[in-house]
Amino acid sequence: MKIFVTGNMQLGRPSAIGKWKRPFEDVDKMTETLIENWNNLITPHDIVYHIGNFAWDPKTAYDSLLKLKGKKIFFILGENDQPLIDLQNKGTLPSRAKIVSDIFLERNIDSILSYWPMSEWYGKNKGYYNIIGYPNRKYKTNPKKKVINCSVDQSNFKPQDINSMIGLISEI
Repeated sequence: MKIFVTGNMQLGRPSAIGKWKRPFEDVDKMTETLIENWNNLITPHDIVYHIGNFAWDPKTAYDSLLKLKGKKIFFILGENDQPLIDLQNKGTLPSRAKIVSDIFLERNIDSILSYWPMSEWYGKNKGYYNIIGYPNRKYKTNPKKKVINCSVDQSNFKPQDINSMIGLISEI
């Protein structure tokens, strides 16, 4: 079992292509490629944290969750995650998917997971990594500040093995 992180997939959102300068001809190709990339890395035994902005509408969210591999998928909410909340409220969020919070402390990997950068968080000096899904390019992975940005826009449109990332940053 591995732990992966990703964020800001924005499945089904046509404007994500232009807004984030994604290299896809249309929204269907973007959604298909992101799901394919996920399934090429994730096994049925892996855990995935998706950090912010999963899908643009409830139907796309639900259909995509049925296709994605992973033992558990934990959602840390971003600014456009109402479709996940809608699925949860209707009782149609698949059982292996869980909304955990908008800020989540994962002690097993000494990390805070949040869509928004936590540069002002009161616990920032406790040595935790801040794993974010915020797509703005000014919030890049920064080893000195212990920030890891897992937005698909900054990770070649693929989930990342979090323990490998933390290991690389620790070496730096």
